[in-house]
Amino acid sequence: MCLTEPPLTFEGSINVTTANKSLVLKPTNYFWNKNRPTTGIANISVPCGCGALGMGGDRTLPMWVLFMLLLAHSTYAICPSRCQCNDDVLQASCVAASLKVVPIQLNPEVRHINLSNNKIDNVHFTLRIYYNLITLDLSSNKIQTLGNSNFEFQRHLKHLNLSDNEIDSLTKDSFKGLRNLTELDLSYNRLEELPSATFHELHSLQVLRLTNNLLVFLEEDLLTHAKQLRELILDDNQILEMPGSAIGDAINLQILSLSRNLVASIDDGDVPTLSELRVLLLDTNVINDIQPGALAGLASLEELNLNDNNFTGNFIRSVPPVAFRGLFQLRYLRLDRLDVLARIDSRAFVDNIYLEKVWLDDNVGLYSLPTRLFYGNPRVTHISIRNNQLVTLEVSHFPLDQLKSLKLGGNPFQCNCSLLWLWRLQQEQVNRKSQNNDTMGNDLIIDTEYIKCAGPEALTNVLLVDASESQVDCSLGWIAAVSAALFACLLLATASTLLYLGPMRRRLNKRELPQRETAQCPDGATLTLTYDDPRVDKYIIGPPLIHEYRTLPPWDTFATNNDMEIYRQFDANVKTRPHIVYV
Repeated sequence: MCLTEPPLTFEGSINVTTANKSLVLKPTNYFWNKNRPTTGIANISVPCGCGALGMGGDRTLPMWVLFMLLLAHSTYAICPSRCQCNDDVLQASCVAASLKVVPIQLNPEVRHINLSNNKIDNVHFTLRIYYNLITLDLSSNKIQTLGNSNFEFQRHLKHLNLSDNEIDSLTKDSFKGLRNLTELDLSYNRLEELPSATFHELHSLQVLRLTNNLLVFLEEDLLTHAKQLRELILDDNQILEMPGSAIGDAINLQILSLSRNLVASIDDGDVPTLSELRVLLLDTNVINDIQPGALAGLASLEELNLNDNNFTGNFIRSVPPVAFRGLFQLRYLRLDRLDVLARIDSRAFVDNIYLEKVWLDDNVGLYSLPTRLFYGNPRVTHISIRNNQLVTLEVSHFPLDQLKSLKLGGNPFQCNCSLLWLWRLQQEQVNRKSQNNDTMGNDLIIDTEYIKCAGPEALTNVLLVDASESQVDCSLGWIAAVSAALFACLLLATASTLLYLGPMRRRLNKRELPQRETAQCPDGATLTLTYDDPRVDKYIIGPPLIHEYRTLPPWDTFATNNDMEIYRQFDANVKTRPHIVYV
């Protein structure tokens, strides 16, 4: 290659040709002709007689610039200072190389370029020569805008990282041409909104990350053409509601993360039917209520995270029966740091038959758990209930035969015989460690080093595992002491009963004496009538019956043939027959 003088000026563009390729140079951009072959690297020769080229009148292109441009497209491309280039694998890395623009002298066949941690502020007209790119990393630069159609020639690009820049807006043509793009990272920028047509050309997109922007909502139909989307990350924004209308067409979505946003509630219909969704992360929002059927369309959901929310409604104050209705595939459930959680129904998880791991940590209002809470979950293997207010636990709380991990540290346990089962499990674990230097196989692992006693006084702040068996054992001596106390109470009760029944019997005996009444007959004779008081039941020891009426006993004294004579004697002075009234 030779360059000669004098300078040659030109207007518009200039073609530099080889045997079968040509390079077109324009004042604003440089790229291969449309007629160029798609493979191979050209050996560009310049006829002698050209030293420097001018562009348009008095604007000149210095000789060294032309030399760099031509050399960039020759077999021996230049690798910029502080960059590392490997033409064998077609890779260039210019990380933290203090670059202010995208270098244009790299091998045009390069497939992987890393330009992260530089000072690049735009991508205008600088990427078109790299038409075989598969991976492009422009993270941690100072890019404020992507312009229009600057990725139009990157038809093979699959991974584009634009995170940690200063991008504040996008247009419908910002990603024009990227039909094969599968992963796009726009995290840590300044995006406040996304036009509904922003991603319409990204038909192959599978992963979209928008973490830590300023998004308040997502436009309807934003992901209409992203049918292949598998993962959507929207953490650390200011989103106010579930973006149901924006994501409804992403029918293959498997992961949806909305952590650390401002979602206030989830009503029926807010979450579209996403039959493939497996992970839903809603932690650290301001959710105060979830309607019972709000998540019913997520038939394949495996992980649900509701940590750190502002639940004040009945849903989280008391987890009701079948709380996660229809989530039959749910495998991981997090209900941590819910300040008002006070009660969990024993049937709360009965629909979640595939549940494997449950976290119920740091719920400061949780004082007890229902027994057999997890017995409807035949696959549960990991349970964490740390830093709550549990005072005691029964062995029936957990399906120990299937558990692999049980974490209970940070609870104010009363270390008595109700925790003997847990003490024994810990001793077994200590013995295994001493014999094998570690736990082996499918043995149950307990967080022994964090389970402390809050009482009784002798064990305050002592690890349960360090307590002696006699301190937590339901021994015979303890049973004997309790039995003696119960026997003493029984004797006292018997004596009190006897003291009460003595006077009562005497009162009853007095009341059982026959009651008598007398009547004066007309002839001067006295008639005595004797009968039992019907208010006293002589066969029952106790207070007299009040207001219990009985049939009047027959008066045998008058059951003779002289009945009428007697009445006639009374009739002489008394106009009415005698009668007796019980009061």
